[in-house]
Amino acid sequence: MPHTDPTATDEALMLRFRDTLDDAAFDVLMDRYYGRALTIAGSRIFDRSLAQDAVQETFIRMVRERKKYDGRKFSPWFYTILRNICTDFVRREMRHRDKMDALSVVIPDDAPSDKRNDFDELIAALPPTDRELLVYRYVQGLSFQEISELMDITEDTAKKRGQRALQKLRDTFVPPDGERA
Repeated sequence: MPHTDPTATDEALMLRFRDTLDDAAFDVLMDRYYGRALTIAGSRIFDRSLAQDAVQETFIRMVRERKKYDGRKFSPWFYTILRNICTDFVRREMRHRDKMDALSVVIPDDAPSDKRNDFDELIAALPPTDRELLVYRYVQGLSFQEISELMDITEDTAKKRGQRALQKLRDTFVPPDGERA
């Protein structure tokens, strides 16, 4: 088996994998992207087991669709696959939940609810693209330039979406008088 340089670019590794099915190139890409992909999937799906399934499916699809890779920047290509799979998982889960809700007993409106102000609950209130952007920015620590490349949007759009997502959080979880709930 040929030796793969671990300092090679993601693009070079993917081209090598695409052309030769080099396991070592695939392993390096998997090592580089698995953790971040799991964090992103978790921020979109909110179920660790399903997030792991989504990441595994992303790597499987990467193998299946390797011939479609044309040498462009690897990370946006990879994260687009991940986002699409997460969206599919969320839709599938929502359909399942809707079916289960139709069969379940209705919970009374006056039942007490415990509102925790932890990160997961706060971010769960946002649409998937807003959650993804905030996870990239505040969990992964990426710059808006890096986020724009990953999400295939302009840097200005990334900044504006980030501002709007934070404003949605403030509007949802901070009472008008400025006191925390």
